[in-house]
Amino acid sequence: MSKTSSSSVLNLPNVISFLTLFFAWISILLLLNDRFYLSFSLILLAFILDALDGYLARKLGQESQFGRQLDGFIDVFVFLIYPALSFHLFFGLKDFASTIIIFAYIATGIFRLVRFNIIGFTSAPERNQLSYPGLPVFCNHITVLLLLVLLQFSGTYFFIIADILLVINSILMVQTFPFPKPKTLWPFILLILLVAGTMVWMEFHGVR
Repeated sequence: MSKTSSSSVLNLPNVISFLTLFFAWISILLLLNDRFYLSFSLILLAFILDALDGYLARKLGQESQFGRQLDGFIDVFVFLIYPALSFHLFFGLKDFASTIIIFAYIATGIFRLVRFNIIGFTSAPERNQLSYPGLPVFCNHITVLLLLVLLQFSGTYFFIIADILLVINSILMVQTFPFPKPKTLWPFILLILLVAGTMVWMEFHGVR
């Protein structure tokens, strides 16, 4: 059995991964204390850190099996547990059907993460493009944003539409269609920071 040296564990990318976990933990605590908008802003910052750890690992030549597994475990909290708790606590999806659907959402997300840790990216040499197999878990935060919009406009149909959206989300995560990996992070990081700033404004100045 191969040993993992302390130098391969305590490197900058892995420290950032643990910082991502810290942000996710604080986000969950805020969510449990009815501070959804602030919690969502912090989970979006965790999203950015999650993207940066892999980027730095490649740039610094510090990719490792430990770092890959660590990232996958932390993704469970950032992209599955946090959204699932927000569906239940903030959006009120608490009936029996919704509870089962949220469980299926978590289960399919974990299935997707384990599969990705095993097979990694797919590639299309003719397009010089790496792709995720199926819908990446980071799209789950887009689902949370969609539910925020739906909450304002769908009225009494919100819970039905939300359940359908989560079912579709779950199905797409276990598919194998190619989802192109972004070639640059910075436009997405700026967009995420803009959304995070909006969430902070809504926490302190928006309608509660």
